[in-house]
Amino acid sequence: MTAADRRAAILDAARSAFAETGYHETSLDAVAEEAGVSKALLYDHFSSKRELYVAMLEMHVHELMERIRGAVAGAEPGEPRMRAGLEAFFGFVEERRGAWRIMFRNAGDPDVAVRLDRLRDEVASAIVQLMSEEAERKGLDFPKLPEVVEMIAQQMVGAMQSLADWWDLHRKVTKEEVIQAAMDFVWIGQERISQGQRWAG
Repeated sequence: MTAADRRAAILDAARSAFAETGYHETSLDAVAEEAGVSKALLYDHFSSKRELYVAMLEMHVHELMERIRGAVAGAEPGEPRMRAGLEAFFGFVEERRGAWRIMFRNAGDPDVAVRLDRLRDEVASAIVQLMSEEAERKGLDFPKLPEVVEMIAQQMVGAMQSLADWWDLHRKVTKEEVIQAAMDFVWIGQERISQGQRWAG
């Protein structure tokens, strides 16, 4: 194996181990055994369990963002683009359930919290850009205040994270059903907003 392949194998083994037993209960011996390498070789790549954990988090944050960006970039504007982004997001949750638990069920950990904040900000920024492009494409002058778009984006990010957490505990629900619920919540409201409608209050 090349050094890059060994590093990838260690990170993959770490994801499985941390997802199963949690950070504090997982030993580097267990990760090394799972990866099929010696503990000494593991230390050639990561100087501590904390460094390994942080590297694994970075890997998953990068993968999730790349999936979302790629899906959105290749979709038609409007509803198809929104669905493509949700497909990418929930596809990650479905395929990487262990990674999802590590990332979002350990949010109290300072290293996790910093990376989750960055992830939320990146996703929210992508949503803001898409909403702004959609409004411009339709020739709309709504919303006039950037803060309104940012607030909507933050709401969407929080709602989808909560839905993904719920789905992780309700495995019998299919991804298609989850995406249907997400589109009902997000797209119907966004369609009315994109037409310039606001709650009268």
